[in-house]
Amino acid sequence: MPVMTRPILMSTTWPVIAPIPWMHAARSGRAGFAVVATVTVFASAAVTTWVFVPRAGGMEMAEPRAVVATGETLNAVLVSAQRYVNEREPEKAEAIMREAIAKFPEEREVRVQYAQVLLALGKNAEAYEQYVAALKRGDKDAATEFMAGTIASTLGKLDAAVSHYLNAQTIEPSSAKYPLYLAQVQIKLNKVDEAKANLLRSGRIDPDQAVVWGTLADLAMRENKPGVALQHIARARQIEAGVTDWRLIEARALKRSNRPEEAIKLLVGLDQGERYSPGVLQIMGECYGMLSRPADAAALYAAASEANPSNAGIALSAAEWYVRLGQPEPAKKFAQRASVLGEPNAKKMLEQMK
Repeated sequence: MPVMTRPILMSTTWPVIAPIPWMHAARSGRAGFAVVATVTVFASAAVTTWVFVPRAGGMEMAEPRAVVATGETLNAVLVSAQRYVNEREPEKAEAIMREAIAKFPEEREVRVQYAQVLLALGKNAEAYEQYVAALKRGDKDAATEFMAGTIASTLGKLDAAVSHYLNAQTIEPSSAKYPLYLAQVQIKLNKVDEAKANLLRSGRIDPDQAVVWGTLADLAMRENKPGVALQHIARARQIEAGVTDWRLIEARALKRSNRPEEAIKLLVGLDQGERYSPGVLQIMGECYGMLSRPADAAALYAAASEANPSNAGIALSAAEWYVRLGQPEPAKKFAQRASVLGEPNAKKMLEQMK
């Protein structure tokens, strides 16, 4: 008789992977691309044995000991683990699932649920082993292949991740997610042409994914094709107009296309926190340099250093721009700040100013 299961009402989530280096965890005004896997443990009844041990001052109830009793149903075992997941005690759930594996080694669902508990404990390598074991039992499904691929990627098993994502894509060819994630692993493997093909495939399935066009634009910039990058990033910005990552890629492409004034206009309106971030500062500084406006670059870096006084790199850059301007006093001020913060090049600069 097949085991009847039901999902728990509460699920636990944790981040698994952030695949593209220039993308960060989602936050206000920023582009984010972090995979979030959701643990959902299926079960329907519970059996847990409580053990009493002697303690100073009397008998106290110790932690429950996971026991898979003779004849105990799979559902009962799973719900026992479920309860501890709900109570945010994954260590106890792990003990139960470990015994469940011993009793029900060929049950695919046990392997999957054990993997999810292991992920909650940060034991990614062990979780991956359980996903692989699950895929060897019963019919393969896209969701399990996808999770195995995602964990493999976090472990640096990139070839294995490609294999899992390809399997998921084969099983469920209508999903835009699988070619997108596959492309990101292929980028890590420097298989750029294959990655571009999968990004375009994902974009054809779901054209409203800004990350597809933003990634294609970034790849075009790596290939020194700013015109192509501008075409792709225009689509990304049409979908997510307020995302700074897309604006920054566009500014880079404009600068590479010898259009520095347009790049500056694109970035100067950012709020202070983002305008003074290292990536934006670098592009704006380079554009001011192209326009022979070192005073504007120096003022920009000086303001950024005042706003971020603990950042040695920004202080050093401010000092360098003032040196180019022939203004030793502010140059010395920012070089001293960078030196105090441990920037070795600032110490050399100060010695040259003596």
